[in-house]
Amino acid sequence: MNKYQLMFSGSLASAITGILFSFYGLLVKKVFIYIGLALFVGGVALLGRWITKAYTYICKDCYTRIDIGRKEALFAPPAGAACRRIYCPKCRRKTACKARRVSLRRYVF
Repeated sequence: MNKYQLMFSGSLASAITGILFSFYGLLVKKVFIYIGLALFVGGVALLGRWITKAYTYICKDCYTRIDIGRKEALFAPPAGAACRRIYCPKCRRKTACKARRVSLRRYVF
């Protein structure tokens, strides 16, 4: 298991634990709500980091490879199967870009 697989499973575990803590905080003590929200936000941030490392996007119009940031990884609207609407720096507009999985075993930038 490499560190990116641990990053993905850790982000999901943190987000789910955060949701459970928040519901528990509604029933018992308010302090668990804040702990749960912090865990949830941390899990979502870690998931965004994993997406930026695991996927690269290719513009369908000009075939430019685009590496996205966390904000675009989490909030870019989907545009079909394995596509997202991302700003292409070469085309200078938002286009449907196809996701391509990066081999995380030989991850080199």
